[in-house]
Amino acid sequence: MGTSPTTNGRTPTTRRWPVDFGILGPLQLAREGLPVPLPGRTLPRLLAVLLLDAGNVVSLPRLVDAIWEEAPPATARRQIQNTVATARGLLLEAGTSELETVGEGYRLRVRAEKLDSLRFQRAVRIAREQVDASEPEAALGTLREALGLWRGPALAGLGGRVIEAGALRWNEERAAAEEDRAELELALGTGAAVVPGLRRVLEQHPYRQRSAELLMTALYREGRAPEALDVYESIRGQLDEELGIDPGLRLKEHRTAILREDPALRAAPAPAPHALPAPAQLPADSVHFTGRGSQLASLGALLEPGPRTAVLSGIGGSGKTTLALHWAHLVRERFPDGQLYVNLRGFDRAAPLTPLDAIAGFLRALGVATEAIPSDTEEAAALLRSRLADTATLLVLDNARNSQQVLPLLPATGGSVAVVTSRSRLPDLAAVHDVHRLTVDALGPDESVRLLEGLIGAERVRAEAADAARIADLCGGLPLALRIVGTNLRGQPGTTLAETAAALAGRDRLAHLAVEGDPTTTVAAAFDLSLLALEPEEELLYLTLAFLPGADFSKGLAVALAAWDPEAAEGLLARLVAAHRIDEYRPGRYRFHDLVREYARRKAESGFDGAALQRLREQTVEWYATGSTRLPVEEYRNIVATFLEWNGHRSVSRLLRRLIAFADAGYRDETSLADSLYELPELALVAERGIETGLRSDDPMDGARAYALADAVAYASGKLNRSKYYGEKTLEYLRRTPDGDRTGKARNDLGTTLTQLGRHREAVSILREAVQAADASGERWVRVEVHTSLGTVLRRMGRFPEAEAQMRRARALDAAGPEGPTTVYPLLALSELYVDQGRISAAEDLCRQIADMLRDHPSDYYRSRLYFRQFAVHRADEDHPRAEAALLRGVELAERVNNRRHQLIYQYWLADLYVDSDHLDLAREVLGRLAHLGRYETSESLAIKARVNCRLLTADGDPRQAVRMGRQACDVFAAMPDPLRQARSLNALARAHDRAGTPEAAAACRDQARALFTALGIDPEP
Repeated sequence: MGTSPTTNGRTPTTRRWPVDFGILGPLQLAREGLPVPLPGRTLPRLLAVLLLDAGNVVSLPRLVDAIWEEAPPATARRQIQNTVATARGLLLEAGTSELETVGEGYRLRVRAEKLDSLRFQRAVRIAREQVDASEPEAALGTLREALGLWRGPALAGLGGRVIEAGALRWNEERAAAEEDRAELELALGTGAAVVPGLRRVLEQHPYRQRSAELLMTALYREGRAPEALDVYESIRGQLDEELGIDPGLRLKEHRTAILREDPALRAAPAPAPHALPAPAQLPADSVHFTGRGSQLASLGALLEPGPRTAVLSGIGGSGKTTLALHWAHLVRERFPDGQLYVNLRGFDRAAPLTPLDAIAGFLRALGVATEAIPSDTEEAAALLRSRLADTATLLVLDNARNSQQVLPLLPATGGSVAVVTSRSRLPDLAAVHDVHRLTVDALGPDESVRLLEGLIGAERVRAEAADAARIADLCGGLPLALRIVGTNLRGQPGTTLAETAAALAGRDRLAHLAVEGDPTTTVAAAFDLSLLALEPEEELLYLTLAFLPGADFSKGLAVALAAWDPEAAEGLLARLVAAHRIDEYRPGRYRFHDLVREYARRKAESGFDGAALQRLREQTVEWYATGSTRLPVEEYRNIVATFLEWNGHRSVSRLLRRLIAFADAGYRDETSLADSLYELPELALVAERGIETGLRSDDPMDGARAYALADAVAYASGKLNRSKYYGEKTLEYLRRTPDGDRTGKARNDLGTTLTQLGRHREAVSILREAVQAADASGERWVRVEVHTSLGTVLRRMGRFPEAEAQMRRARALDAAGPEGPTTVYPLLALSELYVDQGRISAAEDLCRQIADMLRDHPSDYYRSRLYFRQFAVHRADEDHPRAEAALLRGVELAERVNNRRHQLIYQYWLADLYVDSDHLDLAREVLGRLAHLGRYETSESLAIKARVNCRLLTADGDPRQAVRMGRQACDVFAAMPDPLRQARSLNALARAHDRAGTPEAAAACRDQARALFTALGIDPEP
């Protein structure tokens, strides 16, 4: 018998029940008319956000923001995934919806007839079409049905910024529909019933002058003129007290008509007479407008008390005009006195429009004869302000070049609003005028793909979803670029998205971001206009910075490369930021939009000569190589990019020294460094390229630096055998240099690697050489490091007095310098020695001292090691719960800094602890989940694993396998040598022999273990 196919991995079902969704009131899911319970807090909020944007992808960050706002938990992603699974279970039998995972977001597909908001929206649209077709009775019936879908305010009971913004849109739609219904009732002579509904609208939306006008008409027609005038006084008082404005001219004239008992009021209401119809100059709205929810919500503030002007700024092609016009169309009914639009041509090949020309166009649209328009700009501006006073007019001032072009056009009082778009932030406008500032950035990945769906069809995008996402990325989320790609694809139905993505990923991406046959519609053309607007010194710095490799750059580097004094250079940077040529995304750090950078770099490469470019390279390398001792993580990423891009040019090999220091410190330094080190696979590529260059170089130091970097990266990544090889090659090249390994640092690194590989005798030999070299050099930190390293391997070999002497020497040297996270390095080694010796109280005191230090100097690497020490202390005290908690925290931090070797060893000890407490299932579970870390095994970790398995198999009743594992552990520890862990493994092997029925072998193991414990000077362990 066949089965239905699964959908999105869900189990098929044989019975489907219709589910209705409701957001026009409290959130509601109903099956066969009965409500479906929605447990918890997260599920209702998640469904609410998905239903507000039904059919569209809602990104994970937006869901997190909607559910938790300012304080999401660390487990937010997992909680949302779990909640989505719950929601899918609820919707499984619906047959009306699909909850899909799309990239890093989710999309809820709902049939229109099953979601009340979509049914309402469709009905209102039909009603308005019926009005246009002169069918008022049918329209009234349709509107009544639409409004009957409402059960209360949208999503009542669910608060939060995201949900409330979405609900507000629907509540406004409801108010507009109530007004449409009231107007039809009055026109048809059935207006008596509209009074209660209009009063409710005004209670919820007290500034809606259309509702007030309709209510006044209805009351007047019922012979309640005093009440009608009270409505006017009420809204006038609220507008004055709360917004500081008067009612619009239309409402004022309506009041006057009531006072005069104008006979026209008793007829069907008609629009107030105008010499000319109200201007409606807005260009068409974008059919494929996508996203921009936060900016639309911010623009909504223009309708509230406060500034009545907004400046939308952003780079060319970011969609400023599209956003301004879309919002203007959404709210145009709020501006019954007209909507004015002008393209100021601020960034155009033609001359910018003068303020006087723009004013003249507006005045003509408002009915002023051409001959009556003053020729003086100030007089014309005053006349425009007079015409706009006491009106509700919307002005869209598009493509402004500067504040001087905009100021004369702004209304001064009343209910008018101005929206300005510009590639400049117009910073000086705020000095003389209250404004809302909105930056129009690139679209996010989900919004970009959604825009492509609108342009070329959702089916085509879904069929090549990965390539669509790649196109969105290659377009940098720039709406102009996406629209160009969409236009070209729409005209080439045979071209696949994969082919388009491949073309964009090629060498000349900008050439493909052009509409065929239209040289003006290209991304490069838009950027050309921005470049033309720059002053010469701005252009020079702009192109200089675009030539730099890396994702961003610092103020320090920009000032160093500028041809002016620091103060002037900082002023130029500020002007470039204000003009949206670069983005100061964090104080003191700047970046280009991806496409802008590619464009500007090409201009730099073609505009600067070879000598200038080489000077720029040398200045950049000099700044990176000799700048601050400690650079931020981003700078190291940029050094990597610089080396890879400029490798082969002279002086670039100087950057290797910086990267060696970073890689060497990164695995144990502050969290930011450690995280970044493990997320920089390019470091290994730098080392490979450096080695290739070093092999060809006459200077052996080039090869030594490259191999040292490769060694540091391999060690930090847990690849110890590779680290050993690179360490040996480093020494080989250093020995060809005049100074050799002067400080002993290279020998210390190799000795440390040998220690971790369990090759203790070799490690001791080379570390003793390193100690002599370091002490002779006087380099304090290297001396601290090598004495600690030697003490560590001596401890492992059971030579406790010698080990303690080395560690105390390291501690004394370290105490002579400034305190930092690395100060705990010798202390951690000493605490480990104390644990091995059974000096638990001393180890515990030292752990407290280390914890205090790490509070002042956080380091996740050292904190993970501290938790491991605390685990050993608690375990020795037989406090298993605290031991487990400490070790779990250590594992968590080791995972955070991606120290795979510690992740492996810590979890082997966790399994060992579970065997102690007879939690054998937990021990097996821990051991079973470590296969993915197998390539980071060392002889030490394998021996620990064998000992744990010996104990686990003994407890499980498999003594033969336990004996085999125990022997393996004993042999490895003996070969290192590591007598303490060998003795403990012998005891584990003895217990396995006991279970296997070989008591003589068990006794021999115990005797050997006892002899080792005695030689170490510590009490034998059972």
